[in-house]
Amino acid sequence: MAARGCVHSACTFPRALCGATDKLTTIFSVPYRPIQQIRRRACRLLTVPMLSRVETDSTARSMATSITSTKREPANLATQQPRQKSSYEEAVVALNSLQSNAETIRRSLQHRNESRKHNIPNMINYLQRVGISLDDVDKLSVIHVTGTKGKGSTCAFTESILRQYGYKTGIFSSPHLIEVRERIRINGRPIDRDLFSRSFWDVFNQLQASKDEHESGMPPYFSFLTVMALYVFVREGVDVAVLEVGIGGQYDSTNLVRSPVVCGVTSLDLDHTNLLGNTLQDIAWHKAGIFKKGAPAITVTQPDSAMQVILNRSLEIESPLSIAAPLTLEELSPCGGKQLGLAGEKQLYNAGLAVHLCRVWLHTHLTEQGGKVPRESSAVEEESITAVTKATSLATIPVRQGASLSQQMITGLCECRWPGRNQTIHTPGVTYYLDGAHTADSFQQCVDWFQRSADKERKVFKGRVWRALIFNMTGDRPVSCLLRKLKDCQFDMAAFCPNVVSTIASQNIPDQLNLMVEQETVLKKSLKYRQAWDDLCAQLGSEPTSAGADCNGRLTPSPPPPPPLHRHVNNNNNNNDDGSVDSHLVNGQYQNGVVGLDGWSPTQRCVSACFPCIASALQWVAGREGVDLADPTPTGGKGEGDHMQVLVTGSLHLVGGVLELLVPDMND
Repeated sequence: MAARGCVHSACTFPRALCGATDKLTTIFSVPYRPIQQIRRRACRLLTVPMLSRVETDSTARSMATSITSTKREPANLATQQPRQKSSYEEAVVALNSLQSNAETIRRSLQHRNESRKHNIPNMINYLQRVGISLDDVDKLSVIHVTGTKGKGSTCAFTESILRQYGYKTGIFSSPHLIEVRERIRINGRPIDRDLFSRSFWDVFNQLQASKDEHESGMPPYFSFLTVMALYVFVREGVDVAVLEVGIGGQYDSTNLVRSPVVCGVTSLDLDHTNLLGNTLQDIAWHKAGIFKKGAPAITVTQPDSAMQVILNRSLEIESPLSIAAPLTLEELSPCGGKQLGLAGEKQLYNAGLAVHLCRVWLHTHLTEQGGKVPRESSAVEEESITAVTKATSLATIPVRQGASLSQQMITGLCECRWPGRNQTIHTPGVTYYLDGAHTADSFQQCVDWFQRSADKERKVFKGRVWRALIFNMTGDRPVSCLLRKLKDCQFDMAAFCPNVVSTIASQNIPDQLNLMVEQETVLKKSLKYRQAWDDLCAQLGSEPTSAGADCNGRLTPSPPPPPPLHRHVNNNNNNNDDGSVDSHLVNGQYQNGVVGLDGWSPTQRCVSACFPCIASALQWVAGREGVDLADPTPTGGKGEGDHMQVLVTGSLHLVGGVLELLVPDMND
């Protein structure tokens, strides 16, 4: 049988599980009921008509090149007339031309110490070429936030609070989840497509016209978006601009800001070590590089080694340093029993930091405007603004307590929304848990949140509750130790795939095109992650993970596992003339033209599979191939009364791809 693109991958592995051929059924010699139930569930993928939005939407995906190309479009798409490209899509395609390819990135890493020192001077040059001066940036009244984990959430809390006070807010963050315009927001909402298009072409054309006169040429992708964000904020006349650092701080494109009102540092962890160094001290040095003389710097509690570096830099730069205590639930009690708008215990630290960033900003802004300073802006703020910190040791760094919160602050904290972080999406038959965790600490936070939330949800269902993992990771992070933290979640299925929505080019929006990675590299990484997961399953304990749970959360008994299968054997020479791939068995192993889809971990009873795209991975774990993921029906591929809990974690780009399929109109 021949199949197309990601649909092929969604079908082949369940077909193998179902014993679709005599060769495969001879491999299994013992009964295995829990996995057989997964087989029956997965078999539904083969019987549902192809009706999914992923396979039939021929109007919104014509601008990008997918990670896996095909020789021609499927028949239902080939008969459609190509639609007119929108100005927004054309802008995004032009923006993508500024992405560095993988080889350029490799070369730049070899000379990073020298090249990054030119980043800030280049940024100033870019701004001047589009008619924006540093004086214009100073007038934006900037709140600058860096850190490893939680800086986006902190920026979101900060913006939400100040918007409740009636100020016109701008926020610049990264990365985007679905559309690139999410990175530039006015009053909490992504700028609309028309404003994005107009602003993009204004900036792009001016830089293009002047590039021959300047050695800096055209800015790279992130630097361009930084320039564009400041251009939009100046033109739109925002009262406050909340800027999230991209990577590090000292040499980040956003660090052209010379007079921020206040700077914040969220939790630090080892990440981007190829750029920032291999120790927390190295990373802390880069993060504290955004401090400016006279501007207060506020951080959350850090390990002593990192905090000492932050203190030393604050003394060197003459930026008064203080620590924001985490918010307490009691401090939110005036909001009528509501909780923070963002889930997860770590958000109490981010919310506490955001409260004090806002207090400093309010005190400074209202003092400059001659207005009445709100009562919650205490004497601590005034002292921190007017005097260099007297702290000379970790023990003497002042700690800011939450104390009483204004109604605006409480409302801003409780109504804050920031997709992709500890986010839950409920659909009939499937609950999706999404969190872009990417460091050891954030993975542990993700596991704690998922287990607490999923265990609570599991108690309300009468049928079996299955658990599935969808995972991918970018960069060179230590994946094995991160996956190890996920073992306690008791997954029945684990899917691994690159950060690409579909293998059909016309079904990928240009906003999610990534030229900085190579096709072969990301496919190999997916296989590597699956291998690491399977090896981990085989190493950890002999007791199998449950294949399901009853309505009280009790684990169901599992019979002995089947004999182990050979893994990860690929056959890349079975492409047909029409670009499809034949599915077949070779030496008792299931073959696939893109990735190996054979078998599961024998000791942990967790079925694992690799897929070439997000759509196929989603449809496999949800058990409803051919069904619109954004509007599923209760009659999906599971047994009567069964429910699936799906954790999507690792890369925020992976989370964004899942959101595009589940909530395609998220930004509208």
